[in-house]
Amino acid sequence: MEPLVRFSENFKLAGDTLLNACPVCDSTEIGELWRLPQNRLSHVTHLNAPGSPLHGLYLDYLPTLKSPQEIFKFDICSHCESIFLNPKFDDQAHYAHDTSKVESFRKKGPGEQRGAADSFMRMFPDDTTVVVDAACGAGQLLHLIKIDRPDIRAVGLELSKPSVAFMNGELGIEAHLTDLDRDDLDSVVAPGSVDFIVLQEAFEHVRAPLVVMRKLVRMLRPGGRMHFTAQHYGDNELQIRVGEPIYINDAGLDFVIKALGVELISLKKDIKVRATVEKPGGPPPRAAGSGRGEARSPATPAKPRRARWHRRLWSSIRRRLIVRRPTR
Repeated sequence: MEPLVRFSENFKLAGDTLLNACPVCDSTEIGELWRLPQNRLSHVTHLNAPGSPLHGLYLDYLPTLKSPQEIFKFDICSHCESIFLNPKFDDQAHYAHDTSKVESFRKKGPGEQRGAADSFMRMFPDDTTVVVDAACGAGQLLHLIKIDRPDIRAVGLELSKPSVAFMNGELGIEAHLTDLDRDDLDSVVAPGSVDFIVLQEAFEHVRAPLVVMRKLVRMLRPGGRMHFTAQHYGDNELQIRVGEPIYINDAGLDFVIKALGVELISLKKDIKVRATVEKPGGPPPRAAGSGRGEARSPATPAKPRRARWHRRLWSSIRRRLIVRRPTR
């Protein structure tokens, strides 16, 4: 008899929803990759490793040995190479009543999102008037954008009832109670009407990421942009957290980009993918910028026009210096 069956009272397979197909590409060609013993810590812990990319990483689970204990099984997809928790937890019902984001906003304010807000505003297409934050928490990001750009229509889509009430009431931000997986988003935001969409820290938590992202791309006008993040595995050091149930690599990212029919204009990769894509049909794209952590791959966009212009200018200067060099 299989040990996990024989000792199921002491070592229980975690999760309440068994997946028969990959949550990213819907392929049924999936198989078990590993099983991890994990226990939830009584307090959130952060790694103290200055100089390491893991410095400051939060941990809410560790493989401490005790009985009874939950065992977490991860599968891998042979098609898009995504790694995912299976069985998974379908915790949307619980999150619908979550108050943690509102409590965090009231305690800390929106300042933690200042860097992200500034970065996103630099990525906005010209003449941006409508911005959507999908899975927006308590509206920290939209609040900062509205402070700097009061002319923008900022729209939050959120599953948490307390968060939506907080945004509509105390913040005065347009927010809609939305299940991104199951709801018809056309009735909330008109197709082809949005300039910029943020899907941050949500790819791994929705039931079907690609289904959700297709709905969001439908919202975009031609030339509109969407920024999204996802847990990334590859040559980087990434601690597996059972609270992050989906991980993609470069093959998975390529699959998502092609399936959406969008153009990748900005990409940064470390323990997360941070990608900005553009819906075809708009004016010639301008690069959204680059930074440390950007990696070249089949999914990496072309270099910005400014970089090409800079190279041409420098080449011209070098030629003039060579011509004017005095002879001995």
